[in-house]
Formats: sequence, C-alpha cells, structure tokens
Amino acid sequence: MGRPRKPAQVLELSGAFRKNPSRRRERAAELAIKPGIGDPPAEWIQGAEHNARLAHLLKLWNEIIAQDILRVLNVSHRALVETTCYLMYKVRQASAGYGKATSGDFARILSNLATMGMTPVDSPRVAEAVRVPDRGPGSAPASRSGTSWGEYVG
Repeated sequence: MGRPRKPAQVLELSGAFRKNPSRRRERAAELAIKPGIGDPPAEWIQGAEHNARLAHLLKLWNEIIAQDILRVLNVSHRALVETTCYLMYKVRQASAGYGKATSGDFARILSNLATMGMTPVDSPRVAEAVRVPDRGPGSAPASRSGTSWGEYVG
C-alpha cells in the first residue's frame, strides 16, 4: 500500500495546481465537495426531545464531530458517521446490560474511526496529509524550502 494521496484542497492551497493545471482537471470532482458534514439527521433532532435512543444518537454524533479537529469530514462522510453512531449506541447499550454486541461491532467501529482518521494510529497520518507549508507575508509556497510546516487546512 502506497502513500495516501494529498487532498485536493491541500494541493490547491500549496500551489500544486498552478504548477500542473492538468492535475486540477483530474481532481475536479474532489474539489467540488464542500467542507463540513452538516447537521445530524433531521429525525434525530426532531425526536430527541421525547426519545432517549434518538437523544443518545444525537449525543454520539456530536462526540464524533467534536473529534474532527482537523475539519476533514464532509458530506461524503455522513453515512459513515451515522453508521458509527448506531454501532456505538449498540455497544454502549450492551455494556449497560441491554442487548448484545459482537466482536464484529467493535471491529466495525474501529474500522470506521480509522477511516475518518480518529484513532491514535490514524490521526497523525491525516494531520500530515492536511498540513501545508507556512505562508508568511510575502512568501509564496514555491519559494519556501519546505522545512517548516505550520498551519493546518480547515
């Protein structure tokens, strides 16, 4: 398995698309995705007031979004976050003595979190993929030596 591709937004900010415009055309679909995951499912919000399960799912959604400190989640991650919320709810209920959780449930949660870069092993990889060179006043990305890394995209 090779090195993961840099996100198109990082390439845009670092000036890579100015250097190689054909690369921009190849990644146009990726650039069209707006940042931000949006609000939780509407039925969770509406039903949370009088349904403990939906209130708990809403709480789990907010927990996961709070862990997205690099702001890499977008609308394409919605189903993944929703599925993770359902699985985490199932596991937490089983831990409280209601129902059963399988080893597959635990494995799927871990896999989902890893996919989103939210495990201790995966978060540095995501952080490295979304970092761009420092851009101080008057310094173009192309003129930098690349030894100093600073701001995060997001």
